[in-house]
Amino acid sequence: MRITRLSRVHLALLAGALATVGAFGQENYGTILGSVLDQSGAGVPGAKLSAASPTLPQPIEVESDSSGRYNMGRMPVGIYTITVTKSGFTTVKQTNVDVKLGSSITLNPTLRVSNVAETVEVTESAVSIDPTSSRTQVNISSQVFDNLPRSRSFESILTMAPGVRLEPKASSGTTGNAGRTTGIQVDGASGSENQFVIDGVDVSDVRRGTLRTNSAIPFEFISDVQVKSAGMEADSGGATGGVVNIATRSGTNDFHGQLLYQVTSDVFNPRPRGFWKLSPFSADRADFFAPKEDEYTTQYPGFMLGGPLIKNRLFFNAGYMPVLEHRVRNVSYTTLQQAPNGFRTFRQDLKQHFSLMRVDYNPLAKLQINTSWIWSPVKQVGALASQEGRAASPPSNDLSIQGGYQPSQQYSAAATYTFSSRLLASARYGYRYQNDKLGNYGLSGAPFISYSTASPSDVPLPGGAGFSNVSSTLAIQYDKTTRHNVYLDGSYLSGAHTLKFGYALNRLSNEVNTDYTNGRFQIFWGQAFSRGQINNQQGALGYYVWQDGVRQNNGANSRNQGFYVNDNWRAGKRLTLNLGVRFENEFLPPFTRQFNGRDVGNPISFGWGSKIAPRLGAAWDVLGDGKWKLSGSFGLYYDTMKYELARGSFGGDYWWTYVYKLDNANVLNLGKATPGALGAEITRYNNRSLPINQATGAWEGVDPDMKPYTQREFTVRLDHALSSRLTATLRYSRKQLLRVIEDIGVLDSEGSEQYVIGNPGFGLTRVDPTGVYNGKAPSGEFLVPKAKRDYDGIEFRVQGQLTRTTYMLASYTYSRLFGNYSGLANSDENGRSDPGVSRAFDLPYYYFNSKGQNAEGRLATDRPHAITFFGSQDVKWMGGVTNIGLSQVAFSGTPLSTQMIYISAPTFPNGRGDLGRTPFYTQTDVTLKHTIKVSERVTIAPEAYFTNIFNQNAVLNTQQTINRAGAVTDTALPLSRFFAGYNVNDFVNPSNPLGTAAPYSPIYKLPISYQTPREVRLGLRIIF
Repeated sequence: MRITRLSRVHLALLAGALATVGAFGQENYGTILGSVLDQSGAGVPGAKLSAASPTLPQPIEVESDSSGRYNMGRMPVGIYTITVTKSGFTTVKQTNVDVKLGSSITLNPTLRVSNVAETVEVTESAVSIDPTSSRTQVNISSQVFDNLPRSRSFESILTMAPGVRLEPKASSGTTGNAGRTTGIQVDGASGSENQFVIDGVDVSDVRRGTLRTNSAIPFEFISDVQVKSAGMEADSGGATGGVVNIATRSGTNDFHGQLLYQVTSDVFNPRPRGFWKLSPFSADRADFFAPKEDEYTTQYPGFMLGGPLIKNRLFFNAGYMPVLEHRVRNVSYTTLQQAPNGFRTFRQDLKQHFSLMRVDYNPLAKLQINTSWIWSPVKQVGALASQEGRAASPPSNDLSIQGGYQPSQQYSAAATYTFSSRLLASARYGYRYQNDKLGNYGLSGAPFISYSTASPSDVPLPGGAGFSNVSSTLAIQYDKTTRHNVYLDGSYLSGAHTLKFGYALNRLSNEVNTDYTNGRFQIFWGQAFSRGQINNQQGALGYYVWQDGVRQNNGANSRNQGFYVNDNWRAGKRLTLNLGVRFENEFLPPFTRQFNGRDVGNPISFGWGSKIAPRLGAAWDVLGDGKWKLSGSFGLYYDTMKYELARGSFGGDYWWTYVYKLDNANVLNLGKATPGALGAEITRYNNRSLPINQATGAWEGVDPDMKPYTQREFTVRLDHALSSRLTATLRYSRKQLLRVIEDIGVLDSEGSEQYVIGNPGFGLTRVDPTGVYNGKAPSGEFLVPKAKRDYDGIEFRVQGQLTRTTYMLASYTYSRLFGNYSGLANSDENGRSDPGVSRAFDLPYYYFNSKGQNAEGRLATDRPHAITFFGSQDVKWMGGVTNIGLSQVAFSGTPLSTQMIYISAPTFPNGRGDLGRTPFYTQTDVTLKHTIKVSERVTIAPEAYFTNIFNQNAVLNTQQTINRAGAVTDTALPLSRFFAGYNVNDFVNPSNPLGTAAPYSPIYKLPISYQTPREVRLGLRIIF
């Protein structure tokens, strides 16, 4: 007998978030739990539950305990059928149970007494929220993202999650081919504060914490994307932003796969945006540069194939989805006479490999094993010159022989064993490797010379601003980063308590060897050098700078450890408490293990008592029917330290800067062996000295009382199930940075920057009355303020299915991002991603305005109003199904603030936001796909993707630094006047372009970046 009415079974399927993913304890599974009940509501002991899925070789089986409770933990992602049997009762079969990453599904089947063999089948869920969870997360399954506008990799759909935006000024692609994947902002946190996990392997960049392009795998590899925004439980750590978890696709008992080809090119797409810059002919003039479009074709071929190796035991899924880009650049050089119109042609071929092999094995019903390997290196042949050729000559070296190879891969293996309906355990190992040496082949052996200002026309090697004689000669012999992760987790069901506990070990390493082949020289024609006590020093033709390095020939390794305990306690019939605590232990290593013959200790170390993170949450099922939920959470979150701080401050980046007078115009006489060939030395300064105590080997430049990078979070939310497929949520979130870690700088008597690594506003910046870091301004404010970043956001969202063929997600967020510090990636520097070693706090004047007051205000990625809409609709016609996908966003502009370089650091003379905001930002993306079934097993699907279909061109950023070069020195503007009050126009102003203290920037307030132009991508898919 088949019965589909829900009234026959009391069911609560709750698609929400239970266990999160973090640096210690990334979870790659979901959970199904609950109680087997009889018609009176009493528990049924000894009932057998079997969970079967097409992607699972064998069903998972458990038995209810003496109270009728059961727990199917560590369930691989998939669509399940749950069958419940007990002698003397009807059999209940629940289909379409969708287990997502980190989801907790509460299933309470009711068995009816019966002596007749009878099966009650339930095909739909009664509710679509989880009334036991206080977490904020979104799971985006392949069924959803397959029908929405997107790029080729998963970061393009993360904006569907609460509080998530792709912000250009939230992070920058400053490492290798990081590019588009870095600026992912979650509830105001910068792009270097997230974590990215693929099949249990943390793939976040070791140096900067961002997502690298090598790890931005294509959608065809992915079954589920989970984004955690707030309320994360104790098994999560190491992120003060969001946590993104990816599960790759498994094979099934049937062979299946697809062939894919997509393409985009300059034929489909408009030219790149122009922008304002300094004129290459005169640094005192503004110039709008409109680059010509390259001739390019980017192809995306590929295949996927999955199926059984052993029926009902061993499945595989494999695929290869490369990105093949061929680009031709024609540059018109006004200095060339021999080529028509001065053209030179450069070619580059870039191949990004993406390959997946996944295996799932179930030797026993109680044991699940899976492993995956992702291979994602990049190969480059040829290099491209700058598109600006109006006042420059082409590089003299042969760019066609340049290129490189960037190895990258990851491996994971996991096993889960179910001991009983109460107890299960899992173990997981992950490995990640990358070597950032792309662009390392065929480098010139000439000195690398560049012009910061235009040269006179009669010099041996003339050129405009930005000219260089050859392409960059920075040789990266190797820059290897590795991760080894081991995770041990367990879950135990005891009455009303679901206890989770675990331990993790995470080992990191970075080995690097870089240098310029024959020196790096910057020429400042006609300019004078000022720094500290040195004012307006120059030779007959200006001055030049030799950077002795950057020399790196060293390495470092470290480890993080963590353990946690978490209890999901059903404290009442409608009340669930999520209680937990985690403990972390980590150290940041030096890149120089020995100095002057003495072993060097770890500069920063946090023991088990330093990073204690309580997590408290509560969820109330308001009416007891799973339709209304009120929840809240509180927690402390600690960042995992990034290696950029170790490289920048603890012996990784080590070089001297030498400044010389420019008395001789023949710049080609320069080289490593002859750095002073053109004039006398003005000064030299060490950019990263090593303040190590010779007696003890300890680092003297580190505050001994430093505390971890810490954020406090509070959220409250109301959820309502509008229907079985549609939910509405109202969420308030408050997140506050409590302490940050930065290099805090002062200038010594020679004008060199001296640093202490610590917590701004704490420790040495407060407690040492004779120290140089804890002084006060005349107003009484401390020179080094506390770092402040407060985020308050109210979000309303509706998501789910309006009909079986219509999906939608709509949200509106009102928020405020306020303070003086944007986070590990610095939006005041247009997203510079150097965690712990940005320009923030480099000098004690950074945060003061022209009135001698601390400059707090709306931070540079603050957008008060944010509206998003994602939707898809299936329409049957022409013998197939057409899918139409739409993405629409509308955001407030971001604040713009005048900056003046004073001594050597940016300041905010008029406070934050004095220049208003960028214009309102809107963008519309569309996808069209038509699927035609050509046989029982084969379908074809032509498809088209339109990013920014209307080619909207909102301004993203303007030039905000008022002085174009140099700095206003403390001779021109003494500290006494700086703090007493001054008018910035007295020192830098448009009526006097050379300025009384520093030259005025002619592009001040002008746009320097715009919205990315429209992109059209066409393709064809054959699915079998």
